[in-house]
Amino acid sequence: MNLAMGLVKSADRAFQILRYISGTNDGMNHKELSGALHIPGSSLSALLSNLVDREYLSFDHMSRRYRMGPEILYLAGRYLAGLDIVAIGQPILRSLVEATRESALLAVRKNGHIQIVMKENCSESIQRVIEVGERTPLYATAAGKAILAHLNEEEMENYFSSVTLKPLTQRTITEKGVLMGQIEKIRSGAIAYCHRENDEHIIAMAAPVFDLHGCVVASITVPVPAVRFGKEKEKSIAPALREAVKNFSHKLGFQAN
Repeated sequence: MNLAMGLVKSADRAFQILRYISGTNDGMNHKELSGALHIPGSSLSALLSNLVDREYLSFDHMSRRYRMGPEILYLAGRYLAGLDIVAIGQPILRSLVEATRESALLAVRKNGHIQIVMKENCSESIQRVIEVGERTPLYATAAGKAILAHLNEEEMENYFSSVTLKPLTQRTITEKGVLMGQIEKIRSGAIAYCHRENDEHIIAMAAPVFDLHGCVVASITVPVPAVRFGKEKEKSIAPALREAVKNFSHKLGFQAN
């Protein structure tokens, strides 16, 4: 084995070690790591020593267990500080538009509203013109319902105590019980829908985007003109939308169970 190949192999093993230990709550000892990763004892000792010296790992001399070190937190912090969800979302939304042939929107929560922070338009002649910066009540949009469903109980209570469910169209849901029924289904994994509740001519589907800590930070919406919406269209959008939010959340550090 030449030097270059040896370095690549060592680097790969170091990444395996970090990833494996990061998936445990109480760290791992030398024997457990060697057995799980099939790395010879002497090679593993050298790698662990280097990772500890550089503080990517910490070593507890009492328990003889290795855990994630402070350098990992520093790198994670630098990564998170540099995140730009619009830049991250652009290629994901573009792929979603290609897969569905419908426009796609990225929305974030702004108090009691959702705000559009990015859009990718489809090539269809009939489509809803939505501007970046546009705000709409959470309760009357698919994007808002996707976010509402994943707020904690205190945030949910604060929201409903401060909002009046006013009709924006004849189909807007203004009964809290009905809305909560939809929210419970979304929380259990269902796609969020808005059936002409904000715009008489639009049916929208949305799903949430999660961050490193499992908190909802945004949602992706596919708005479809009602004249073009049907079972086949719905079937084509749902898996593409789920894949889009899965990829987006992964890029933000979210690890699904």
